[in-house]
Amino acid sequence: MHNSFIIISTFIIELKKNNVIRFTSIFSVAIFVISFSSVDQISYVFAHSFNSDDSSYFLGLDKRTKIELELAEKNYPLNITLSMDHSDNAARLVYDIYYADDDIVEDSDFIKRYNKEVSSSNSTTYALVFADLLDEVLRGYADALVIDTDLTNMSNLVLLDELQNLTKQSNSNSTNFSSNNLDNIEGTKSEQSKLFSTNNSIFNYADYETAKALLVEIKDIFENQLKSPSDNAINSQSVNVISKLEKDLEKLSNLINNNNNNNGSPAEVMRLVHLQVHPSLQTAFGLQTKMNMDGQMNMDG
Repeated sequence: MHNSFIIISTFIIELKKNNVIRFTSIFSVAIFVISFSSVDQISYVFAHSFNSDDSSYFLGLDKRTKIELELAEKNYPLNITLSMDHSDNAARLVYDIYYADDDIVEDSDFIKRYNKEVSSSNSTTYALVFADLLDEVLRGYADALVIDTDLTNMSNLVLLDELQNLTKQSNSNSTNFSSNNLDNIEGTKSEQSKLFSTNNSIFNYADYETAKALLVEIKDIFENQLKSPSDNAINSQSVNVISKLEKDLEKLSNLINNNNNNNGSPAEVMRLVHLQVHPSLQTAFGLQTKMNMDGQMNMDG
C-alpha cells in the first residue's frame, strides 16, 4: 500500500508539470508497477506448477543436499566464505529432508525411506524432480543477479512483455518522456534493465554456483533416468519431444553458464523454461499441473 501511494503521488506531481501525453505514459507505467507488486497474490493462477508427490519432494531435497555438501567441500579451504554459505544451505536441507516424513523418528527410519525412494522411483517421479530442481535453478539464478522478479512465475512473462512495450513507447514519444521517470518509480528501470540484460554481474556467487550445479544434476537425471527410461514410459510419439527437450536443456545450460563474460538475460531464461522446457516435460511424461481458477492450465503458453 505504501508503494502504491508513492507511485500515485509521483503521477499527480507529473500531472501538474507536464502535458497529457506524458501523463498517460507515466500513468501506464504506474499501473503496471502496482499490478506487478500484487502478482504474488495471483501467481497461482498463471505459474507453471506441477503436481508433485512425496517421493519427488524427498528425492529433490536429497539431490539439493548432496550438491550443497559437494560445493562446500569444493570451496574448502580456498574460499571459506563460499564454503560456509553452502554448508549453511546443506544444514537447512538436511533438516528439511529428515523431517519431511512424520514417520521418521530415528536414523534407521530415514535410511529405510531413503533406500525405498532411490530404488523404486520411476521416470514420472524423476520428471517431477527435474521440474522441482529447475525451479531452484531459476531461483538461484535470480538471487545470484539480485533480481526481485520471481522467475518461476509464468505470469511475470506477460508483465515483462508489457513493461518492455511501455518502455519502447516512451522512448519513441516526442514529448520527452525523460530518462529519470522510470527511476522515480521505485527502481523499475533498474530491475527492467537486469531482466533484459545479457551481461549482468554476479553478486551472490554461492547462489550462482548452486544454480549451475543443479543444472548439471538436471542433465544427469535426463541422461540416466528420462532419456531412455527403464519403465518404457516414453511412447513413439514422445521421441521427438525428448529430442527437443535435450536441445532446450543445452540451450538453458549455455544461457546460465557465463560464457565469454555474457550470460542469458533472465527474461530469455524464463521464456525458454516456461514456453519450451515445461511443455516438453509435460508432454513426454504426462505430468499433471495444479489447476488454476478455471480448473485448467494451458502448458503451451
